[in-house]
This record gives sequence, C-alpha cells and structure tokens, in this order.
Amino acid sequence: MTQHISQLVKPVLAVIAIILCAISCKKVPDGFISNLIRYEEDPIVIQKGRTKVSSALNFDGSSKPVNIKLLHVYEKETGKVVDDIFFKKYLVRGWKQQYNPKTDTTLELIDAKKFDMQIPAIVINEASGQVEANFNTFNLPSGNYVFDLLITNSAGSNIYPKIGELQLLDAPAFESSPELGPAYVRMIKVGNESSGTSVFSNIVVDVARTADKPDKVILKIVDKNGVPFNPKAGEIQRRPSGTAFLQTLQDYSLKTDVFDDRMEFTFGTSPFPLNSLGNGFFIYYRIPTQFFSHDNQASYPDGQFSANPRFPFRCYIPGTYTITFKANSLTHK
Repeated sequence: MTQHISQLVKPVLAVIAIILCAISCKKVPDGFISNLIRYEEDPIVIQKGRTKVSSALNFDGSSKPVNIKLLHVYEKETGKVVDDIFFKKYLVRGWKQQYNPKTDTTLELIDAKKFDMQIPAIVINEASGQVEANFNTFNLPSGNYVFDLLITNSAGSNIYPKIGELQLLDAPAFESSPELGPAYVRMIKVGNESSGTSVFSNIVVDVARTADKPDKVILKIVDKNGVPFNPKAGEIQRRPSGTAFLQTLQDYSLKTDVFDDRMEFTFGTSPFPLNSLGNGFFIYYRIPTQFFSHDNQASYPDGQFSANPRFPFRCYIPGTYTITFKANSLTHK
C-alpha cells in the first residue's frame, strides 16, 4: 500500500516542479505604469496667441523614463475629432541657444541663435506631458477640447482616453490702456521736475496690429487736430528722471528709426517688451514747452510747462503694431 502511494506521489511532485519552474522562469514586468496618471491642472487654460506651458502630468508612481504621444483631440461638447486642426503645423522660430537681452542686441545676433521648425500650435512634451502652446494658437478655434494620450514606459503602454482638457480663450494680440494701467499727459513745470500734474482726461491711445511682418512698433504722438509732433526735429524727447531717463520704446528695441511724423522700433522677440525695465510696461516721452499750447491756459500757460505723455504697451504675437497717442488738450505750434 505504501509503495503504491509512493508511486502516485512521484508524478504529482514532478508536475508541481514543472509548474514552479515555469512560474520562476516567467518574465516579471520591468517597472510599473499606473492607470491613474492624470493632469492636476484641469482644465488647461490657454489664451490664444500667448505662450503657455502647463504643469506636468502626475504619474502616480509610474516608472520613468516615459514616452508620451498625443493621439486624438475632440470637441468636448460634441465629441467630434478635430485632429486636422490641432495637428496642423506652422512655422516657428526656435532657439538653439538661450536668449540674452544684454548681448543679443541686433537682429543678426538673434537670428544666429534661432532656427526654423514646423510644429503644431499646441504640442505635448513627450517626457513630462506638459502642454506647450505657442503664439500660433491664435489660428485655432476658441472652445473646450479633450485629448487622448499614449504613454509608454518599461512596463508597457497604456492609452488614456480624454485624460486632459484644453480651454482656448480669445485674447488680444496686445495689451495697452486700460489693461496694463492708465495713460496720461503729465504737465511738468519747466525747471522743476518735481512740480507737475498728471492729466488723465482728453487722451485717446489707439493701438492696432497692422501686419504679420516685420516685427516693429510704429508710434505717432499727435495733437487734438491729428497733427503729429515731429521727433526728428526734437518735438518728442526722452523724459528725465533724476540723472537718467524713464524708459521709452527705444530702450526695449533692437533698432530705432526716426521720421518727421513717427518713430519705428524694431524688436526681435515676443512678448515685446519681454521684461519690464521698471514701472511695469509704461512708456514715457516729453514734448518740450515751445512745441504746443494747452487748452487750459489758466493752469498751463504757454512757455511754462512741458507735456509728458505716458502709456502702457505689450504685444504677444509677432507683427507690426501702430500706436497713435492723441492728446486732445494740446495744439501743435
């Protein structure tokens, strides 16, 4: 009987040994990929025409490195696939080296650091999942969208349907007054820079994006009749501030051209100005007393005050912008 049991046990043990061997020889996945990968930024809000980099994905402990691919984009409300819109490529000038505003002072120096590339208006960083939007988003329809990602690491690949939401909002190509602050004409006593009054009324600042190229700002300062002050003849000057001057568009630009009726400022990067030199993004100028007459002669008699226009400006999309500052209390002499 014992011998019979022994004969039965041996084949069973052999089978168990084979199973254990098979289990031990089976390849264990190298790493981990979570089903709970997600965006903490929800929705990801993009102002059209503005650069935007979202926060990275929360990988929920998944092994790195990862490779991330955008699969599809849908209209949130209808579910319609809009890959043709979001996968369309546009010309963008990328940077080969970091931009340094202190040394990159000409278009030639800036161009040497740039290269042309064709990319969509919105791309997904393949390592972090960050949504990276460039100024070409102004070509995309406003609205709410969701998208799918394919994420791959050493543990395998997963598709994450509708993992993120994009909210594209209309936004102007530029900001001026009142968005960045009020414009004024400060009337300053000749010979006493500390004595002055800021007049906020009777001012119109008109800004328009007039062309896609070249990248420049055209500034005109005109009186109440639309007659331009002549910067070439010294009718528009820099405004003193102690031993220096308050910032003008020239201080932010690569090149300044002065004409009888306007000034033109060539810039190399957007947003422009890229960073403030002080006092936000306000721009300051002076019209000397001999070139105008103020409507309020009781307060600002001829020959005793300079007129000092101030306005804010910042553009986000490359192109040509025209700014007309109209002082409706001044008459050109």
